[in-house]
Amino acid sequence: MAQPNKHLQPSVHRGIVRAAAVLLELEQHPAAKRFSAGDIETMVEEADAPDKVGDRLRGKGLHYYCAVTPEGKPLPFHPVIGGYCNANNAPAPSPLTMADAEYRAALMLYRAGKYYAAMKSLSRTMHMLADVCCPPHSCTMTYFSKYAYVHKRYEAQAQNVFWNGQDEVSASDAWAQRAVGTVPYDAYRDILRGTRPQEDGSWQCGQLTVIFNRLALSGSEEISAAAGDDNDARAESVARRVLLAIANCAALLAAFDRDAGDPQIRLYEERVPYWLKAVGKPYAVSKEPLYLEFEEDGSVTLSTRERRFLSVSRLGLVRLTDRTAGMTTRFRFGREPLLTLYPGGDQKRLLTVSYGKLFCTYRKLHVQNESFIRQTSFVLVREKPEHVKYLL
Repeated sequence: MAQPNKHLQPSVHRGIVRAAAVLLELEQHPAAKRFSAGDIETMVEEADAPDKVGDRLRGKGLHYYCAVTPEGKPLPFHPVIGGYCNANNAPAPSPLTMADAEYRAALMLYRAGKYYAAMKSLSRTMHMLADVCCPPHSCTMTYFSKYAYVHKRYEAQAQNVFWNGQDEVSASDAWAQRAVGTVPYDAYRDILRGTRPQEDGSWQCGQLTVIFNRLALSGSEEISAAAGDDNDARAESVARRVLLAIANCAALLAAFDRDAGDPQIRLYEERVPYWLKAVGKPYAVSKEPLYLEFEEDGSVTLSTRERRFLSVSRLGLVRLTDRTAGMTTRFRFGREPLLTLYPGGDQKRLLTVSYGKLFCTYRKLHVQNESFIRQTSFVLVREKPEHVKYLL
């Protein structure tokens, strides 16, 4: 039997993003005016980037948000994230945490006037959202399991069903027409509200977590169609999930329009002094204030007024250095559960405090859950911390 090949046609991610933008226009939603034709083309071109070799968000198991097993058995929530783990049974990076980080990056880049980079990060957010709507991604039917053929077959059929011999614009327009009246705008209110610790030690889910959990769990209703041999049933399942992805991506675009236009929303900004403080520990990184610089890839660097940058040496020690050393440390905003630093955008490494110093450590797969809960997270504070030990 010939193996299904999803690379024979354009990525469905491109069509979903374009259809979501068209859907806002069809519904005459005010958010449609936010996005120019150039913005839409930028998002469409970036839509499938996370699946390409060498991309920073491409990795074995990272694009799965596993709510159930392939047999439909529910999987447990992670105690801190309040959501599901990826295919490596780790809470992050997952579609949820990557979508959250990219959405926040998009808003901050947009506020900083870097609209092209903002649209790319927003498109990546929609990629993760669409992945959660795909049953193989939420039902643990991974490429590196015995269900690899089921996964490939479902996605290959999704391309056939979506494009149906049409060009990209015509196909996307047709799907947008079918999705009219299904956009869950209200569900995307307050999606910047992250996970919060409660007095009893538990964690309250953020709104984006609630959305992702619901979408992932609903994938269990499609298992028989996805894994069975009935082509018609699988095609109907594909159509349902594609429409679901388009509607939710349109809701996300509307949420971005609302959040980008709200000056009261608390976002990190460039050219504002911050101090980097460990959460729950008496440590701060530097006595000097640090300033954010948003990069074109959506990551952020921290520097002092004298243009010295946070960096990580080969030995794992963190220090302040000038940019000519080529060791600038970049990080991404996300909910893990507050702010975690990732050197060079590498999400397999993180910065942590050990013996009063800041170190770069590697995640170990077999202890990932425990190290995740205990890792040191940081917050950027606007006032210089008091009664703390400065590491630099």
